[in-house]
Amino acid sequence: MPLSNMFKKPPNKDTSKNISSDENLLSSKQQKIRSEAAKEFLNVFQEKMPLVGGQPHAGTVISIAARLAGTSLFWSINKNDITPDVIVLSEEVNKAYPQLLNQFARYCKRSGIDVRSKPVVTDFPELDKPLMDIAQIRAEYQDPYNKIMKKHGLDFLEGAWAGMIVCSIVFEFHCISKKDIDPYIATGIVAMGVVEGAKTSPTSRSSDKIKTEMDSISQSVQEKFSRFVIGNLEDIIPDVNKNGGQYTQLHPLVEQKLKDGNIDPKVIYIQGLETQLEEKVSRVDFINMDIDEILRQEQNDQMPIHVLLVYWLNEKAEEYSYKKSGNSWILKS
Repeated sequence: MPLSNMFKKPPNKDTSKNISSDENLLSSKQQKIRSEAAKEFLNVFQEKMPLVGGQPHAGTVISIAARLAGTSLFWSINKNDITPDVIVLSEEVNKAYPQLLNQFARYCKRSGIDVRSKPVVTDFPELDKPLMDIAQIRAEYQDPYNKIMKKHGLDFLEGAWAGMIVCSIVFEFHCISKKDIDPYIATGIVAMGVVEGAKTSPTSRSSDKIKTEMDSISQSVQEKFSRFVIGNLEDIIPDVNKNGGQYTQLHPLVEQKLKDGNIDPKVIYIQGLETQLEEKVSRVDFINMDIDEILRQEQNDQMPIHVLLVYWLNEKAEEYSYKKSGNSWILKS
């Protein structure tokens, strides 16, 4: 089935194979149980989320939820042992997963985003691509997921439906609250993750090997995205969303309270930058600022905080083993 048809209802009228025909699945009681199971898994998941620069990596988090749901669907259909690491072509899966995705779309629409209003995205930006493959996800998260589903009395099919609730919650967090991934890219990751989980038999690779691979990925990811960004907030956010990184931003109310207490908010920003330098962040990037022009000017306390940080870092860079390169300071190798 083409990806463009993922959110369409399957044409088959054979209700014995149509999961939505099961009234038990659609009952409010089962929906409540699935919701409780999904939230319990999220409580466990948030302690083990894959981080980039200290923040959850949106594409990976979303793909984990989708692949776990897809894997539950796989096991609900394939009752017998199947050779590991193979793609299982199944007409039952072709009929079932569009209904799961439609369920996900309904949850998203309640949150204010109609994910079916645009074609499914399948070409993801490098920044958003999931950083774990399905074998790594299953090794790390599948057992806890299955145990929680079983605890709530849910079988594998119910677990797949509960997975759509997990997907919708992490979607809302990253696409609406945090806004660190485009909702239609996130939808594509969900769609492809469900299909991959539903059609890929469990891996034969050992847990030790998978753990080694995961540790290696974690290290390379941290190196790739070890970046601290400084500038106007309206410049920082789109840059970080596109290129990754961390930044410091005080809430206006917090900043006002500091001023009311005769505490200069600049101190907090300096501490944030200094912490990054002590932890050996790979680079500090100043966004939409001409650093050379700023340094030619005489410093004064009326300058914006992000400009004052230029002078502070220029003075302290050598002490922390950083060298200036254009509008950035790079950690010396």
